Amino acid sequence: MIISPPFLPDRSTLTEEAWLDAAMVQPLSHLSSTRAPEGSFPLSLKLAWHNGLHIQAPQVGGSYLPVRAVADGEVVFVHAPTPPNTDVSHALNYNPFNNGTPSPAWTSDGFVVIRHTTEIGATGTTPTEVTYFSAYMHLSHVANCPKRSAPWKAGDAIYRKDELGAPGQIYGHGGQIHFEICCDEANLRKFVPRAPAWVDPLAPTAPTADGRTDSVFGSMYVYLPAGTPTSSAPPTHHLRVASGVGGTALQQPQWVQITYDMGSATLSSYATSGEPIGAHCNVPDFEYNLYAKATERHNSLDAATQALSSPSGWYELLRFGRNLGPDPLPAHAAHWREIPTATGTVWADLNAPGTFKFSDADFPAFRGWNCFDDDLRPTDQRCDSLRLKTLIRNPDPTDDRRMERAKLALRLGEPAVRTKLRRAICRFPSEWDQNTVVERYSWLLTEDFKPTDDDATGAQKWERFVNHARAISFTNLPEDFLKADWRFHPREFVGVLRACGWLSENEAKQLFPKTALRDARPRGWVNEPVTPSAGNLSAHQIQLNKTMRKYCITTPQRMAAFWGNAMQETEWFRLLAERGGSSTRYAPWYGRGFLQLTWPANYIKYARFKGISVSAQLESLLTSAQQSANNTRNSAALRALEGNLPAHLIALRNAIEGSRGRPMEPSDSAGVYWTWSAANQSADPIAAFLRTTVDAFTYYTHSSFGNVAATVNVGRQSTNYTSINGVQARFQAYTTAVMVLFEGKLFPDAQGQMQETPDGWSRRLP
Repeated sequence: MIISPPFLPDRSTLTEEAWLDAAMVQPLSHLSSTRAPEGSFPLSLKLAWHNGLHIQAPQVGGSYLPVRAVADGEVVFVHAPTPPNTDVSHALNYNPFNNGTPSPAWTSDGFVVIRHTTEIGATGTTPTEVTYFSAYMHLSHVANCPKRSAPWKAGDAIYRKDELGAPGQIYGHGGQIHFEICCDEANLRKFVPRAPAWVDPLAPTAPTADGRTDSVFGSMYVYLPAGTPTSSAPPTHHLRVASGVGGTALQQPQWVQITYDMGSATLSSYATSGEPIGAHCNVPDFEYNLYAKATERHNSLDAATQALSSPSGWYELLRFGRNLGPDPLPAHAAHWREIPTATGTVWADLNAPGTFKFSDADFPAFRGWNCFDDDLRPTDQRCDSLRLKTLIRNPDPTDDRRMERAKLALRLGEPAVRTKLRRAICRFPSEWDQNTVVERYSWLLTEDFKPTDDDATGAQKWERFVNHARAISFTNLPEDFLKADWRFHPREFVGVLRACGWLSENEAKQLFPKTALRDARPRGWVNEPVTPSAGNLSAHQIQLNKTMRKYCITTPQRMAAFWGNAMQETEWFRLLAERGGSSTRYAPWYGRGFLQLTWPANYIKYARFKGISVSAQLESLLTSAQQSANNTRNSAALRALEGNLPAHLIALRNAIEGSRGRPMEPSDSAGVYWTWSAANQSADPIAAFLRTTVDAFTYYTHSSFGNVAATVNVGRQSTNYTSINGVQARFQAYTTAVMVLFEGKLFPDAQGQMQETPDGWSRRLP
């Protein structure tokens, strides 16, 4: 799943969170007494349900940025905007901020709805497919579909970052849109495994099982019960022992959050109520060193225990807090990490009995995620959810008016309340259904529009409101959109799901460039069409995603670098074994897998990581033969040892080539090679694309990716790209992957002006 905000401002040096905040700024309320953001989610200032957020469009050079599609999908509804005018009697000139006196305050009615179907994980060979809708209201202009050069219409395929149109006006204030995310209950249950169950935040219950395994992303969370073993110093052993480690046990249950980011690991603690505990524990380079630490913990075991273990199993324990894969891990493995507690930092066993593991994919309740569907009148727009009102009420129990609607509405302006509401997932009807306007808003007749001194005043206000509500709603909305009545806070949904990183097959297909450069001497350079193997992509898409998830290839730059190399190394996924491999000097240990593992030493290293034994005697024989093959440029010495190889080592070697029965090996071997080569470390530094030409052809180089390509192809970082096999095609593959996975103006044109698309690039349609 790839997703982005509806506006794409310049990222510059902003962090991910700061950039998302800059892309989705809410305008302040025009009711200055509250200063609450206007158009909040899930409630408006009248304590009415509100589908999404009002967002103020960022500006560049005095012009508003265009509205973009947040993800790939299909346009299912379009309403072209009505041209604005100053007629105060026009229903779109409704002004709620002038105490009912007619005055021009135009609201744009351009509307686009997109249905998105994608994946967030998989169980076995079955993808976890989800469908949700994004809706963009108050557009002043609807853009053209690039394929048809005409305005978007229902049925058009649309891709992330495609321009939808221009932001319009809301009550006379320009450069604004309403943006929302919604899904039906069946898909909510795929997003949130416990949905639609509500969890009482005042009486949280301890978990009794680990979280989901089909979808795992973002931060990891470990529940520690009271009694979890701790130590004041890092233990020197990594197995649970009956006698303990000389420390004290946790006195109170708590949660631990593990976040890996740009090489470091940050551990944070929370009470079961969700309140933070202590200061963060930050461990620089822990993520970069996961391979070394996993191997070290495995190697610290005695020989008998090592037979039941593998560095791969330990790697997953450190990465996810649990072993998600098939590789062995001792049943009594300990996961010692330094964590904050209420009385200071200690070392705790995060894998002790009674601990349970989760990730952001579980939408954990202790982090504020909760579902609200207890509205007593679910067919109207008035919020009568006791649970939601309890969430936002004044916590002071002596306030005997704290549940009054007026008091609750005022609290919507408080930052602490707005923070709580960001993770409220609420069920209520669509405000865009014109057929139900009167039914949904009739409660206003007894509140906002009741008669005052003049009995006609309330009726006039009600009539103006109803006319306006009908003017910005529609009679022919798609039925499945109307049934998608579970709604997320859009900023929070986009922020959390951007960490997912799981590529659907259609998203992965777009990563392949349409052409690639090749040195076809004596003809010179040619830019040839690329025809990827759809069969191999389909067969390995799930395992490639699991590989990226396991080895922290989860940021756009890491993902683009991984795919940029894997695509070229496999000749666009056509081959999982090196072309002409049997004639190489290192045959039969020629390149196999998505990053072409070669030479006996690398195969042995991979086998041992998986927990497959290779005797020291065989390793010595293969090492000598490898040296001979390299010196003589002849594979005879290696071939002569084929009869000495155990069957399980031959089976592993064949499996990396894609043999049946072990589908993970071509991908997993690439991930292990990637991590022991420190490719994430090479991919992370921020660098600029440089426009480069060879003969008459233009392509773009990038120093971070160049270092990754050198690391993968020649075994070390290098700024001399000439020694890298097919480096021009790798750069082209990386550029295309960046176009799919990144946002922003990254590519210089011939005059040095930055542009969103590189010269000569066009999208590969899935």
